[in-house]
Amino acid sequence: MSIWRKAQKPDRILFVGSVGLLILSLFMLGLRDHRANAAGEDEEFYRFVDVAAEVYSEVRTKYVDEVESRKILEGALHGMFRALDEHSQYMNPDMLKSLERDTSGEFSGIGIHITQRQGLLTVIAPIPGSPAAEEGLQPWDRIIEIEGETTEGMELQDAVDRLTGPAGTQVTFKVYRQGESDPLEFTVTRANVEIRSVFHQMLDDRIGYVRLSRFSENTSRDVRRGLLEMKNEGMEALILDLRLNTGGLLREAIDVADLFVDKDEMVVSTKGRLRGQNREYRASSEPLFEDLPLFVLVNEGSASASEIVAGAIQDHALGVIIGPAGKNTFGKGSVQTIGELNHTMTDDEDGNPMRSALRLTTARYYTPSGRTIHHVGVTPDIGVALTKKHEMELLRHGLLGDVNTGEDYKLPDELFEEKDATEDESVEEGKTVLQRTGENSGTERTPEPDTEKKGEFYQVEAPELLETDDFQDVMLEEAKKQMKIYMILREKEKKGEVPAIAAFAEGQEISAAN
Repeated sequence: MSIWRKAQKPDRILFVGSVGLLILSLFMLGLRDHRANAAGEDEEFYRFVDVAAEVYSEVRTKYVDEVESRKILEGALHGMFRALDEHSQYMNPDMLKSLERDTSGEFSGIGIHITQRQGLLTVIAPIPGSPAAEEGLQPWDRIIEIEGETTEGMELQDAVDRLTGPAGTQVTFKVYRQGESDPLEFTVTRANVEIRSVFHQMLDDRIGYVRLSRFSENTSRDVRRGLLEMKNEGMEALILDLRLNTGGLLREAIDVADLFVDKDEMVVSTKGRLRGQNREYRASSEPLFEDLPLFVLVNEGSASASEIVAGAIQDHALGVIIGPAGKNTFGKGSVQTIGELNHTMTDDEDGNPMRSALRLTTARYYTPSGRTIHHVGVTPDIGVALTKKHEMELLRHGLLGDVNTGEDYKLPDELFEEKDATEDESVEEGKTVLQRTGENSGTERTPEPDTEKKGEFYQVEAPELLETDDFQDVMLEEAKKQMKIYMILREKEKKGEVPAIAAFAEGQEISAAN
């Protein structure tokens, strides 16, 4: 029996106090052997522990309901990490198992990637073709209530557990969406969600297309294979689609960037407080193709590993980043290290200790030029004006390569009801809008003062949004159009008539090339 089960009687105040002192010392230091050293470094250490132990004792003996020791101490641990950032956390055995399960390519749930941002449960992106996408969930929706319970103060993993469940079961929750006067309520039926990591096909006889939904095991291998296949089919240019890609494995992101970045050039760097966290990741081989025209599609749902790849391509001027006008990528640029703990508060049915761990932010990502990604994101070079409803329809119909592409989903009618215009509402499609580097209304994306700004080539007017029954992926169509223009300029560059990148960046000769 663990020490946690021995301290269940509220009248044993002195014993409980000593247990609280011991446990709080351990959880603040990690290992008992480090206690003396930490106390020497921080004179206030014992003072804080004494206060915590006293509070623990008072709660255990005087609170109106009897509370388990483990519940109190786990709450203290969660509170400690809440004071740090939205990604650091104490992971009990259930949380650790859930994290390990999420690395697989299939799971049962509603199909969204979520995080904590500004203390609010925030949707990074729904998985296209998933139940969440079918019902109209969007990037940056804030989940404020799950099954009638507020999410204020709710741990991220607790929210994930509530949203996840057996296929066929339902979950009801409310979200706040910028521009909506009232919260939106969703009732979503859970399903088995399959994530297809890589999809490729030729868009025409010259332009290839690769969509990455996530950076999973073997993603870079599959991308390489797809590129070589399309090269044999006559590919002369590439559109790489990273929209709604919320990240994945760092190593795979580096290996995908390695397909385009010159050997020994920087892909991404990390900087942290400890020397071991200051690292540079460079391309280990020559690019797969020499001088391949490359466009990269991103949106607000592109995060983490996607931003690493897009940032490397942008900083090395290897391609053009295209995204919704006025919006950056998500801005998830911190590094979490997961370390299993030597101590645990939970035993299994046989009395054996169960694994627990710390997920701790130890560094942040920086693009090759030294730009931070965290809470800033990557600014597209070309901003395409989209209506507020366009990306919802895109999720409904699916991107190329999505598992459920081609199916028609029935979204709630209220999501398409016309509302009075507000200052926050997206611009009408077909209008040119001003692209401001690093800005994104409603988010905290302010670049660091010494951060070099990138992006902001120009803005284009997207074609008018077609009716639902004849839906068109506006960004993809615009990318195809601009790629054809760029390829014409490249031909002129080879003849010495015009520098292609400079002309394209300034929007020159677009009408002539068209």
